[in-house]
Amino acid sequence: MKLSGLKYLLFLLPLFVGAYKSLGQRKGFDNLTYFDDRKLHFGFYLGLNTMDYRLKNYKDVADNPVFKDNPQLLANTIERYGGKSSLAAEIYTIMPGFTVGGVVNARLGRDIDLRFTPGMSLGNRHFKLLGIENPIVDPGIDLKTYLYIPSAYLDLPVGIRYKGFRHHNLRPYIYTGAAFRQDLESQKRISEGVVHLKKSGPYAEVALGLDSYLEYFRFTAEFRFSYGLNNLIRHDITNPLPYYGYIFKELNSNLFTLIFYFE
Repeated sequence: MKLSGLKYLLFLLPLFVGAYKSLGQRKGFDNLTYFDDRKLHFGFYLGLNTMDYRLKNYKDVADNPVFKDNPQLLANTIERYGGKSSLAAEIYTIMPGFTVGGVVNARLGRDIDLRFTPGMSLGNRHFKLLGIENPIVDPGIDLKTYLYIPSAYLDLPVGIRYKGFRHHNLRPYIYTGAAFRQDLESQKRISEGVVHLKKSGPYAEVALGLDSYLEYFRFTAEFRFSYGLNNLIRHDITNPLPYYGYIFKELNSNLFTLIFYFE
């Protein structure tokens, strides 16, 4: 992996801090002093994301239970591997994506809010299959060792914000919650000839953010980490056969998102 989530966070941190300083400066008086007293308010958000996978490979492809009652499939698969029974895969690179959505905020107490932030996240991931010199590929697969997987997630996150003390026009908070995501990407993927993936799953989420109270609205910068809870691998023997996908034991999704809220 050329760019990890940690490096991504460190790369965006100066932007994150810069937004705090420029938008949250005190202008001689406190803005929107009664904003947090509202029982219910709405807004929207824009953001940048990167999508990542946590993956585990079988040390030997024969360990995959899909071959238990199908020795011919195992033989065909190893033939595809050039006579090898062990390969590996990794995330080749992480690319930036885009996130957009709305905000429904309900005040539960002085320092606690309930947040529902439905939206969409567009992005992609790249796989690199290691150890394949001259792979046999299914018709329609143009990339032999680098696999491009686009995603268009429908995001349905809900969570709790615990807010710290307000200092003039700034107020930090932490967020924890859960999300359900459905991948709406419908075009025929190059990867479908290699690995079959489930299109939906639950996520656990944590975030850090800072509210900046401006003259007419509240601006918030937040960094959120979404941890996929389910194994996305879907092994089957329907066409097209995911020969190279048999090396994957587990595949879980991660999302790193820098979000800018306008409320």
